[in-house]
Amino acid sequence: MKILFITQAANELTENSKFTHDFIKKLASEINSREGFYAEMLDISAIDIKNLSIRDIEKLCSETKTDINSFDALHTFSFLPFVNRVFFRQFVFYSFDFDFKREYGGLVENINNLNCSQCNVLSFSADGLCDFYEHRVINTKSFDTRPWGWWKTLVNAEDYKIKHIFVAPHQKLSLQTHEFRSETWMIAEGSGFVVIGERRFKAEKGLVFTIQKHEKHRAETEDSSMVIVELQLGSYLGEDDVKRIEDIYGRV
Repeated sequence: MKILFITQAANELTENSKFTHDFIKKLASEINSREGFYAEMLDISAIDIKNLSIRDIEKLCSETKTDINSFDALHTFSFLPFVNRVFFRQFVFYSFDFDFKREYGGLVENINNLNCSQCNVLSFSADGLCDFYEHRVINTKSFDTRPWGWWKTLVNAEDYKIKHIFVAPHQKLSLQTHEFRSETWMIAEGSGFVVIGERRFKAEKGLVFTIQKHEKHRAETEDSSMVIVELQLGSYLGEDDVKRIEDIYGRV
C-alpha cells in the first residue's frame, strides 16, 4: 500500500503544532520500514492553500515529482485534499491540530463522505497505523479488480450490501467462507458453475443461489463470462470478512 503524507500549509501552522515537518518525515520513514508499505511526503508548509488552484497543485506535484494517482491513500495534516477534493480522489486519512472549522467554514462539509477517516495518529504504533490504513481502505472500496475479474458496490447500507460481480471466462473465485454475512447470488448474465458446500451447480441467467454464513462457496466459469448480482446480509459487511480455503491465484 502506497501512502502520501501531506504536511500542514503555511496558514495552518501553529506554534504548538504536534505535527511538525520532522514528525511527519519520521512517520513516513517508519511506515516505509513495514513490509508491503511505501510512503512519501508532500511538503506544502510554504503555501497558503486558500489561494491554491488545481493548476497550482499540478505544478507543485510536477516540481516535487509527486505522482498523486500512484498512491492508494493519503494521510493529510492539512485541509488541502478537502479544499480540492476533485483532484485528490483517494481514500483520505486526516489528523488536524488546528481549528479547521474556523479556518475553512462552509468547506468543512467536504469531510463528510465515505472516502475519508479521522486518524488520531498519536495513539498508534507504526504497525498499528498500517493495520488501521489497511482495514479502512479495504472496507470502503466501491470498486476493485481481482485476478478473476472485478466487483463494484451498487448499494452500501448499514446491514446489507449489493454488489455487481464480473467473472471472466476460465476463471475461479477462491473457495471461501464468511463469518458475519450470508449472501444471495443472482446470475444476471453468462453462465458457469456455483459451488456451495460439497455441491457444484450449473449457473445460468436467472438462477438464484443462497449461501449461509460459514458455508463454503465459489463461482467458476468456462468459455463464457458470468455476471453475478450479490446481496449481502449481516452484522458486518467488511471486505476483510473472508476466509480463503483454496485459491488458484495463491492468495490462501
